[in-house]
Amino acid sequence: MIAASAQVQPPPALAPLYGTYLVGLGSALAANLVIRLGAEAGWLPVWGQVAVGVAGVVPLILAAWTFWRLLRRDLDEMLQRIVLEGMAFGLVLYVPLSALYLNLDTAGISLRIQAIDVLMTPAILVAIGVALAWRRYQ
Repeated sequence: MIAASAQVQPPPALAPLYGTYLVGLGSALAANLVIRLGAEAGWLPVWGQVAVGVAGVVPLILAAWTFWRLLRRDLDEMLQRIVLEGMAFGLVLYVPLSALYLNLDTAGISLRIQAIDVLMTPAILVAIGVALAWRRYQ
């Protein structure tokens, strides 16, 4: 009986989705960094910046497609709840953070963050929220 209860359970269907999402997010952020460095240093022409930008987002598009497919067909109710909680976590934290950024920027306090960088915040917060919800339900 002890051997039966100690069996290793297969990883949930959420693990490949979360991994793909993190790889896609990292790819997009790395591409953004390469574009900025290449543009400022002058070694990356405009066509190269476009190519790196598009290539950097392809894994994130794959993650979005995988997410949509899994959410509609393959995720059970518990995993759907984990994803929903992760998305809610991201939204709930993003709104006050972006409002704070806008208010401080309007007040003349420079945070040395470009407004476009604030747009990546929800993706990072959703990833954190999914990880927290996943850990809580295990």
